[in-house]
Parts: sequence; structure tokens; C-alpha cells
Amino acid sequence: MFFGLNGVEISLIITFGFLFFGIMTGFPVAFAIAGSAVLSFAIIAVLSNHGLLYTLVDYNGTEEIVPVLPKGWDGAMLSTLSTWAQGIFSRAFGGNVEVLLAVPLFVLMGIALERSRIAEDLLTTMARTFGQLPGGLAIAVVVVGTLLAASTGVVGATVVTMGLIALPTMLRAGYSKSLATGVIATSGTLGQIIPPSIVIVLLGSIVGDMYSIGQENRANELGQTVIEMLGEPAVLSTGTLFKAAFIPGVVLALLYGLYAFGYALFRPSSAPPIALIEREPGAFDLAAHYNHRTGLMALMAFLPITMLLAAWIGLTSMGYITSQTAVGDTGLISHGTMVVAVIAIFLLLLSLFFQPQFSATPIFIGLLGTAAYVLVDVFLLESGEAPGKTFLYFAIPTLFILVGVKSAVKRLSNIEVLRVVSPPVILIVSVLGSILGGITSPTPAAALGAAGAIMLAAARLSARSDGKQNSAGRIITWASFAIVVMLLMRGNFDLRMTMDDIGLENQIAIWITIIAYHVAVFGLLYSCVILMSQGVMSPVVRETTKVTSMVFMILIASLFLSLTIRSYGGEHYIQEALRSIEDPRVLLLVVMGVLFILGFVLDFIEIIFIVIPIVGPVIYAADPALMPPEWITILIAVNLQTSFITPPFGFALFYLRGVAPPSVTTGDIYRGIWPFVLIQLVGLLILWHFPQITTFLPDILPEN
Repeated sequence: MFFGLNGVEISLIITFGFLFFGIMTGFPVAFAIAGSAVLSFAIIAVLSNHGLLYTLVDYNGTEEIVPVLPKGWDGAMLSTLSTWAQGIFSRAFGGNVEVLLAVPLFVLMGIALERSRIAEDLLTTMARTFGQLPGGLAIAVVVVGTLLAASTGVVGATVVTMGLIALPTMLRAGYSKSLATGVIATSGTLGQIIPPSIVIVLLGSIVGDMYSIGQENRANELGQTVIEMLGEPAVLSTGTLFKAAFIPGVVLALLYGLYAFGYALFRPSSAPPIALIEREPGAFDLAAHYNHRTGLMALMAFLPITMLLAAWIGLTSMGYITSQTAVGDTGLISHGTMVVAVIAIFLLLLSLFFQPQFSATPIFIGLLGTAAYVLVDVFLLESGEAPGKTFLYFAIPTLFILVGVKSAVKRLSNIEVLRVVSPPVILIVSVLGSILGGITSPTPAAALGAAGAIMLAAARLSARSDGKQNSAGRIITWASFAIVVMLLMRGNFDLRMTMDDIGLENQIAIWITIIAYHVAVFGLLYSCVILMSQGVMSPVVRETTKVTSMVFMILIASLFLSLTIRSYGGEHYIQEALRSIEDPRVLLLVVMGVLFILGFVLDFIEIIFIVIPIVGPVIYAADPALMPPEWITILIAVNLQTSFITPPFGFALFYLRGVAPPSVTTGDIYRGIWPFVLIQLVGLLILWHFPQITTFLPDILPEN
């Protein structure tokens, strides 16, 4: 054979050669992948039939020549179609269709928020808040990128929006072109790791099968079943991946912010503080209230929530907090109770610190109600308590909490930064909280996020210029409240209407849920009418359809390519080559290096659908005690995030180049992005050496 290569190796070179050539031509990616699959299969079939592509197989001491397609092209075609019919297609579209439904919903969520100018409000407000710090505008971009990532998950919308709004402002303020472009492009990619993330959704649709297959192979080698080997089924859900991705995403955001701040300290002329931007008339000036001491404001804003979360984590690690309703004589608290307590205390203390000029009585009433709420769970409730009795026990403390929270929200709404930040934060808490709290799976949470984004967009576009709520805002507020009621009913009562014996409390909860459902649907439809009247709904639906179609077309095309590689044994050859590496961590390191290099020329979708199914059964066959599957997946996700910012084909760079002013060259963008590529590698090293960062939340918040 040529250059000592066997037929399978040459076939792989032909296949990937056509793939890279097709992508480099600029032809639509989905058609380039599908075309490379068909053309490479045709050429390999012709060469195999003419005896030019073969392998040498040892039969009883005699080497025999075996074509790479031993049954000819027609046999390989029939075998490929049989493989497709027997599971490949059903695994991609049948078994995982519910997970993949989250993709268009999250895309709709992101585009609706981008079109409603909520991102513009966030950038303006954050610039006012952080602008006087060294590198303050860059830090503001990182903060907004993090918020948009956690509320949209769409990279293109985030990068384009921040490029249009923030980049001209940063350049006028005297910021370095490289720093400005680098921080915008990189912060926009946080949507690929901070949930809800399309990357996590797509990975979740594949790696669950890969982990199951890998562990089954390992169990067969040991002569055991998976249950005997692991003590539990080999299951890796998308919800677990969402939990595992949250803290790594925040760590990356902190690294970006620290770099921007350090850059400003060492090169102050390239990232200067800016003068105060004129505020809205009558708006509460929080910075002036605290003499523009940004550090003190940040401490007062984040110290309470940090201490509350630390207490939550500590009590969970000591076994005082469980996912079940607490037993009175053991002092256990449920996670649901902690969610209510943490959110209530945080809002109450925040309003007390930031609006001390008002009466503190409602705040103390709310704190008293929160304490009573926790004590009821500790001393009065028992495991398996009837929902109706639980509701009655919590009724009075909840009323006290509502008194305090209502006053707190009214006070905090006077602060511009909180008023602007709170809508996307509420959406984030609703979507992620329903997933992390075990109330629902990612796909229903995506539907909740899409509906919430539509209502937020409608409320923003119909808002009065004086900031007061109009009739449209009131309708949307009531619809939002109805959604909260439905979530509370879902989390506390059994709403199955098909049961033979439905208790009185469950019947009442079902009727309340039905009423809330109709109110929520009316509010959602009303919001859609507002968006249509404003000319926003049509482009939102159109862009969502385009992005979703692209994702699924690439999925179908990548399946064609995978079947082509499988037809001549290429998948088996690659897996056997990987299995020759005995140390699983070294194997993972090799795979990560290959993915990083592929990220320079391939998009994350192609890598997920083409590469992961080939290498997945091998890297996920490691002992989960040594290499947790969620840790492996998040490392891959962060690596794939890097593909958005690595030249020459980083999508975020193209997005930014398309909206950057003529004074910003492609060279400026490339120079600005390299420090952040290095930061990505530092983030990967941190996750590599400290896997607890990814396994922490899945461990304390297990699947219900």
C-alpha cells in the first residue's frame, strides 16, 4: 500500500480530506458534510473493487488480502442502510427527541431577548455601575455576557448585540482595540458552557449513550453486569450535565474579569475608567449613596448570598439537608425549603442594605416568616406528609415572607441596576432552578424559558416611558405569577389526573393549576400579539427556524459521514488505536488535544456529531470513580467553547467582524483573542486538576 498505510488508514485520509476540502470551500456546512460522505464512499468503493484498498489479515499463518469493502459497494450500502434502520437513526431522533426539542426552545429564548433590547439595557446599566473602575467597561461586558449566557445560550445573538452596542462605546472611551474585541468575542461564547447551553443539550443527547456503551464494554471485559460493577445503572442525563456546567462557567467568567482588571492596572491608558453617564431623571443613585465605593457595594451585594450558599453547602455535606421532606426529630431540612429561605433572605437583606432610608419593619416581618418556614420543616413535618397538611403548615410563614418580599421588591425597583438586571435574573432562576431543583427536566425548562423570554420581551417593548406599569405590563405580570403558581403546585402536589383515588388537597391543587394554566396561556398569547404588533415576532421565529434547521441538517449530514466511516471499519480502527493507550487520563488528554486542534477548522456541532460518537465509547469506558462522566463531558464542552474563538474559523470572530467599525481590523480581533484562548486553556487546567468543580453540584443535588 502507499507509504506503508493499509486500506482503512487511506480510506480515513480520503474521507477526512473530502470533509475538510468541502468545509474550506465555504459551501453550506451541512451539505459539505453530506457531500463529503457520499463522494468519499464512492471513491473508496471504486478503489476497493479494483483491489487498490485492502488490508492484510492473518489466516492460520497465511496473510490474505481483504478489500476494505469485502462485500463490494452494494453489500456495504446494504449493511449501512441496515445499521441506520437498526438504531443509528432512532438513537439520534427517536430516543433523544425530547432532549433535542430543547434546542429550538433555547434558541427562541435567546433571540427573543436579543430582539427586545434587554441586552442593550443591561450593557448601558452595567457600564454605569462598573465604568469608573479600571477596565470597568470590559468587566461590564463580562458581567452582561454571563447574564445573557445564562438566559439565552445563543452565541451569535450575544456577540452581535455586544459588538454593536459595547464596542463603539469602548473605543470612544480609549480602550485598546485588542482588549475590546477580545473581551466581547469571548464573553459572548459563555453561552456555550453556562446553562442553558445548546452545547450541553447536544452533548447530552449523545454522551448518555456513549457512557452506557462504554460501561457495558468495560463490564463485559470484567465478566460482570453494569449493575454488579457500578452498583447502579450507567446513566448520564442532560440535567446532570447542566448542574456540572454551572460552576465551571462562572469560573471562566471570573477569569475573564480578572484578566480585564489586571490589564487595566498594568496598562491604564488602554482601559481607562470613564466619566459618569447621565442617569434617568428621578432614578435612585446607588453609587452616590455609597460615595461611589464600588468595592463596598459589591461586598454588600454578594456577601449575603455567598454566606447563605456556603451555609447550604455545609449543611448538605453534614447531612442536615436532604432532597426529601424533613423528619421532625432529626433536624433535617429539604432542599425546597432552603431554596425559599435563601431567595427570601437574600432579597430582604439586599433591600435593607441598599435602601436603609425606609422602615425596616416589613423586612423584619419577612425574616421572621423565613425563620418560621424553616422551623416548620425541621420540627413539624414528617417524611411522606400529606400535601394538604404541608401546605397548611407553611401557609402563615409564607404570608409573612410575602409581606417582606413585596416591600423588598418595591424598594429594590427604585435602583436602576437592579431594576434592569432583575428580569433576566428571574428568568435564569426560573429555568435553572426548575432543573437544579429537580422540578422538571431540561426540555420543559426550555419551554418555560422560551415563554418567559417572550413575555419579558413584550413587557419591555410595551413599557411606558416613565417606567410605570401599564395594562399590558399588568397582564404579563399576572401571567408570570400564574407560572410561579404552577411550579409551586407541581413541586408540592401530585397533579396526575389519571389516578383512581385523588385526595381532596390534590383535587384543589389540580383546579388551581388549571386556572393558573389558562391565565398563563392568555398572558403568553397576549405577549405574542404585542410582539407581532411591534414587528418583532416574525424575525424571532424566522431566525429561530434558521438556526434550528442548521443544527438538525448538520446532525443528519454527520450521521451520513459516520455511517461512511463505519462501512469500511474506520470507526473500529480509531477506537482500537485509542484503546492501545492504557492510562485513561492520558487517553482523555490525547482526545482533548485532537478536539482542540479540530476546533480551529470545525464548528462545535460537527465535532459533537462526528467525533464524539467515534471516541465516546472509549473515553467513557473509564472507571467513573476515577474519571466521572460529567467531568469528562464538561471538559469537552469547555474545549468546544474554545472553537468559537480560535482563528481562522472561530464563529464568534466572524460575528464580531461583521458588526465591528471599519477602524477595527481582522488583525486587531486576532491579536485580542489570543490571551483569552490562553485563559481558556488555564480554565481547562483548573478543571483537570480539580474535578470537584464539576462534580460538586451533581453530588449535592442528585437526580430525583
